[in-house]
Amino acid sequence: MKHTTQRLRRLAALPLLVAVLALLAAASAYAAATPQQLVKALLKSPPAVPLPAELKGSIPHAAKLSRGSRLHHAVGAVEVGNSEALVGYLVFPTHAMTLADLKAYPPDAGPNKVISRHPAGFPQPAYLIYAARNGYEVAYVVYVLDNVLVNSWAYGPKGSKKKILAIVQRDGLWAKKNALRAMQRAG
Repeated sequence: MKHTTQRLRRLAALPLLVAVLALLAAASAYAAATPQQLVKALLKSPPAVPLPAELKGSIPHAAKLSRGSRLHHAVGAVEVGNSEALVGYLVFPTHAMTLADLKAYPPDAGPNKVISRHPAGFPQPAYLIYAARNGYEVAYVVYVLDNVLVNSWAYGPKGSKKKILAIVQRDGLWAKKNALRAMQRAG
């Protein structure tokens, strides 16, 4: 009877063990993606997730790294956008390097004003930013997603603040879905 109880406990633990091993295998597959593979995955045409209206017709393309991004070891930059709106991805080797770049170049510099440090639906740190100058208004959502600094940007004429804030939030959430799918594809 004692041996039967021990066998039943072992058999009951087997599904848990299998589940843990499956999670570890999935995590190692995700971790196997290099930053360069992620940049390539982001450069592929956007997945089945439909582009937001303001980004319609946009095709992902490589963007030139700034001097500061290169100094912070950025691996690559990808943009999806047009004259109305833009989503940018800046890929780093590690999460820590991504955070260091954000800290070195805070998004609330100059005329930029932080509207929210916790915009809904975005990983942290995240910023919803607004600025107005020369008769134009601009809004940004900037956030860190693992080892990627993501930026959604839109601008419009004076009086369009509410509209452009909605656009950057919608585009920023699309960018998050797109980046997560690219991370899966790259792994």
